[in-house]
Amino acid sequence: MQVWTKLFAKSPFKPLIKHADVVLNTVETLEKALQAWYACDYEGMREFAIEVDRLEDVADRIKEEIRDSLSSKLMMAVAREDVIIYLHMQDKVADAAEDTAKWLLVKKPDCVPTEAKDIILEMGMESIKAAKLVHEAIVQMDRVIESGFTEGEIEREYEIIRQIESVENKIDGLDTKLMQLVFENADSMSWGDGFYILNIARTLSNISDKAKDAAERIRLMMNK
Repeated sequence: MQVWTKLFAKSPFKPLIKHADVVLNTVETLEKALQAWYACDYEGMREFAIEVDRLEDVADRIKEEIRDSLSSKLMMAVAREDVIIYLHMQDKVADAAEDTAKWLLVKKPDCVPTEAKDIILEMGMESIKAAKLVHEAIVQMDRVIESGFTEGEIEREYEIIRQIESVENKIDGLDTKLMQLVFENADSMSWGDGFYILNIARTLSNISDKAKDAAERIRLMMNK
């Protein structure tokens, strides 16, 4: 715990960045799993999906260590409660990536029509982009603190948050498009295949949803 305490002494966001590094590694590994899934490389996808699960466990352990090390005696530029809430939201991004990886493993991808796979891959890339931007946002928040809340650093933070919100809007459109495709092809697609496709989409959307939640928490911290 002493390691985390030393990091908090430097900045309230240093430990959050350490956790964010693992979350970033988790979503980048999911990206590889999704690409293998799209290429119908089930075994390759399986290896990456298992690694996603392992990395999510690492993120959970770091989250608990950080929570346990937070003391009310620590003097920080932001409230302890805000740090804990943000940490929880950031960890939810890794949770959502793990959920997606588990759904990818349910069936071999050759059961998915090409058009649906195209939409799912695009959704995945956009959702993972949002998760990567969250990592960038927490690193930038550390710069905001170190700069003494200078106008330029704050504006850069808001720009990252706007990018995350823009991705979320695009995901919503892709999700609607995929649902329409599944229901239009209900007669030629088994119930199980449709359920599988929509659940992959749901978990991918959840990644961007959690990324947006984390970004909004950063916005709130800056406005306090």
